[in-house]
Amino acid sequence: MGESIVATAIGPNVPIYRMPNARHPFLHLANPTAVHEPLTFLVRERRAGWEQVYLPIRPDGSTGWTRDRYLRLAWNPYSVHVRMRAHQLVLMKRSRVVARFPAAVGRSVLPTPKGRYYIVDLLKQPDPNGLYGPYAFGTSAYSHVLYSFGGGPGQIGIHGTNEPDSIGHSASHGCIRLRNEDIVRLAHTLPLGTPVTIGA
Repeated sequence: MGESIVATAIGPNVPIYRMPNARHPFLHLANPTAVHEPLTFLVRERRAGWEQVYLPIRPDGSTGWTRDRYLRLAWNPYSVHVRMRAHQLVLMKRSRVVARFPAAVGRSVLPTPKGRYYIVDLLKQPDPNGLYGPYAFGTSAYSHVLYSFGGGPGQIGIHGTNEPDSIGHSASHGCIRLRNEDIVRLAHTLPLGTPVTIGA
């Protein structure tokens, strides 16, 4: 995977349509998001005046169309690939491997969902030595088992940890855990909208 196109909302909400030129949207998404981050999408397909985007909602992999005039577009050279059997997160730039990080993934009863997703938000944690380490990315993936967790909707995150011994194992509730120094590096590297591919 080379460069991708990131779409950032430029107004207070973005109407989402099932097809280009549909008469009525089936969804409106607010900007900024509930965690005060810019509403951001990963572009899947382009047509004149329209963008098909991946949506940060259930079910996983949902897409919709919106007009160019609601978005600011930018190229992004980065992508993230999670290899669950290897317990590894691979950072790529223009299809070249930049770094490989050991990771923890979901336990067998709380699996990390496979698929193509993207980074929706980035939250700096109030306690860098806490449960999620110094930073947590939210992705467009959701647990297929947990529909709520920790006060949230079961969103799959990529974050640090206060359990470094879990890295390299299937030990989480579905999120991808990294060493704290590695999540800091990613937090300073990856823009919102970065593609995240989770595979076996």
